[in-house]
Formats: sequence, C-alpha cells, structure tokens
Amino acid sequence: MHIRVIFLGLCLLSACTSNEPQLYSRINEAYDFEVTHCDSFAMVTGLGRGDAPLRAARENAKHQGEALGGTHIVWLQEDHFDGDSQVKVIAVVYKCLF
Repeated sequence: MHIRVIFLGLCLLSACTSNEPQLYSRINEAYDFEVTHCDSFAMVTGLGRGDAPLRAARENAKHQGEALGGTHIVWLQEDHFDGDSQVKVIAVVYKCLF
C-alpha cells in the first residue's frame, strides 16, 4: 500500500515538470534610450537553428554578452535564412554601473 502511495505521488510530481528550457539570464534586454548612461563595449552575433531559431539566436548572443561581463543588451538586427529555419541576430552589449 505504501509503495502505491509513493508511486502515485511521484507520478503527480513528474506531471508538473516541464521540458521547457529555463530562460533566466543575468543580462537584461533593453532599448537604446534605456542605456544612454551606460558604456557600450561589444557587439555580439547570435546564431540559432531548430524549432525556435530566434529564441536560440538571442540566447546565444545573451550568453556571449554575459561572458563579456555585460549587464544589458540592445538588439540591432535579425536576419532569417532558409525559410526561417536559421536566424542570425546582432546586438550591442552595454555595461551599466547603477
């Protein structure tokens, strides 16, 4: 009986989990007017393919910005290729000292 209760509990808990990637990021997306007091110091390019190429390209660029020590990212351009199955984004990385 106890094994059934434990098994049922595990089944219910596993139903609440999600396979969606965690979207937490230490770099903030911003508009250019929000970072006028910040230093721009890098330009990054993100590439994405697969089911959600735009999201993958943006995440790729954000990871590059984080690795450089940036605090904010401003998107400049996005290009779609091969019938939207590939995306390239270009962004400027800023460091803001609040």
